[in-house]
Amino acid sequence: MKIQQNKIAILIGAGAVQNAWEPVLSCFRPINGAETDSDTANFLFAKSICALRLYSKSPKGMAQLNEERDMINAMKEIVCLSLKNAQQNGTLKPREEFESILNNFVLGHRDSLFGFVSANWDTVIDDAADRWVKEKYSNIDSSKVFHIHGSIEQHEHIYLPSETSMENYRSDAENDTLGYNHCATYKFLSEANTILLYGLSLDPLDAELCLLLNGTFTQSKMIREIIIINPDYQKVRKRVKALLFPRTDILIRCFDPKNLLKEL
Repeated sequence: MKIQQNKIAILIGAGAVQNAWEPVLSCFRPINGAETDSDTANFLFAKSICALRLYSKSPKGMAQLNEERDMINAMKEIVCLSLKNAQQNGTLKPREEFESILNNFVLGHRDSLFGFVSANWDTVIDDAADRWVKEKYSNIDSSKVFHIHGSIEQHEHIYLPSETSMENYRSDAENDTLGYNHCATYKFLSEANTILLYGLSLDPLDAELCLLLNGTFTQSKMIREIIIINPDYQKVRKRVKALLFPRTDILIRCFDPKNLLKEL
């Protein structure tokens, strides 16, 4: 009888990266003021997506739709360029506990299969994970990080807050591609025994990712535990419990990034 290998899915959010929002905010502050923060940026992103949805449903809204789409595409390009520059000059980098997390929760189960899913546009974690894998494993050539919200490598395809994989303002082919990506992510998560959430808040603006996790949590027969690594672990734990309902057989383990030895 074939023994099933343990599988670990590592989901990465902005909290895993130092100064994650600064390159994005630097694009908004000259226009919206120095007090612009991540909440303001998310608010403006979501407003633009709402405009696209409304204009795409109106026969008289084509001019506004094209104008809004052009503005958003230009904004995506500027934001991704800012993120690329921040990576190159070292403003963006993994938080200092990143390798310790991998050492504790992945390397401690050396025979486990593992993979990364990032909700970030930058590729900081991609590079760090690749270096770590090459250093720790002789039988793995490189680490691949799947970007569920797109990445700076293709600015036109990044996902903005509140977007979903099915939008009226996209072509059927574009929606099919994004839908396939989400299905592949769901399959990957459903096969995992452990799902580790690092720096991911499960924000309401990312309702589609929450829906995907809800399907995984409630339907997967493989999952045994969910590990939350977040300073605001109490809020994330509440959201995970809501996504798990009505299941109560999954272990939820919480840690502060600054103290990975103490389970909370």
